[in-house]
Amino acid sequence: MSKWKIIVSGAVLGLSCLLLPYEANARQSCIVASISENLIGGQSDTPLMPVKINDQPAALFLSYDYDDIYVKNSSSMNFDKFVDESVWGTVDVFNTFRKREKAHVVRVDKFSFGGFDVPHAKLVLLKGASNQSVQGLPVVGIGGTVFLNNFAVLFDVKNKKITFFEVEDGCENKEEITKIMGGDFHEVSIHNNANRLEVAAKISGRKVHFFINPDLDMTEMPMDWIAEDHIPLVKKDEKTEVRFTRGEGYISNIATVESLTIGDDTEKNRKIKVADKIYAGSLGLDFFADHVVLIDAINSKMYFRKSDGTSTDAGHNLHFETSKNANIDVK
Repeated sequence: MSKWKIIVSGAVLGLSCLLLPYEANARQSCIVASISENLIGGQSDTPLMPVKINDQPAALFLSYDYDDIYVKNSSSMNFDKFVDESVWGTVDVFNTFRKREKAHVVRVDKFSFGGFDVPHAKLVLLKGASNQSVQGLPVVGIGGTVFLNNFAVLFDVKNKKITFFEVEDGCENKEEITKIMGGDFHEVSIHNNANRLEVAAKISGRKVHFFINPDLDMTEMPMDWIAEDHIPLVKKDEKTEVRFTRGEGYISNIATVESLTIGDDTEKNRKIKVADKIYAGSLGLDFFADHVVLIDAINSKMYFRKSDGTSTDAGHNLHFETSKNANIDVK
């Protein structure tokens, strides 16, 4: 589901001249360099990466459903003093329910990840505060496409690893991909739709498109798809979940569909959340938690295989877009 969308292009991280540490074995290949980092958190948490902002340790969620790097003040990190007073100092964003809000651009001296420093980084400061923390680090925000789309990103959530590859545009080396994926894998094209990555899929043979959003707790589709695309349900749970975000809610059921096909991979009897008040489907955390996924936004490809990881850390349902849930009986 779409979360926060920026509509002014002034707040960008500025990674176009990024030079990652050089690796000797990257010569004469599509990969220029790479950085690997440990993910933090547990099974039910959005991919969380440790970072440093002005040398102060923190953590960021990661998701392709967001445009920029969005942050919120926390008890240990106050971004108000970094607000940019220039002409681009204020931008408009839309929240979950398409309501316009003002947000400030902040400029920090240094944004660091995996040992690499980005000087004079631009972030977007949202209203409200973040009270979340993981492994002693304040979770201050989320990194979106302005950050992620500079790389091919390998998500190995079960093994708590993330790797950023600097790759050449238009270069494809199947031997390299096979080595990176470490086993038999599937390949599918991805498309940039209004700065959001989209993948074609089929639900019980009906063609649909999913946005890629590992911050969403579960793969989700609009209730309208069932009627409009004549999608049959194997089972629809009797329990309905009512989610409230910023005082507004939407109803969702967990349904079982006959199959979900992405590329040449088909999962039978796949559980998908069916929700009202949403207009698009999203491939959520359950997909990333169950697969090793390489997203190469530069060359418009996604590669994935079933994960053989054995992570048992429980997690705390940490997501950037927090919501309150309640269950009610459907009569």
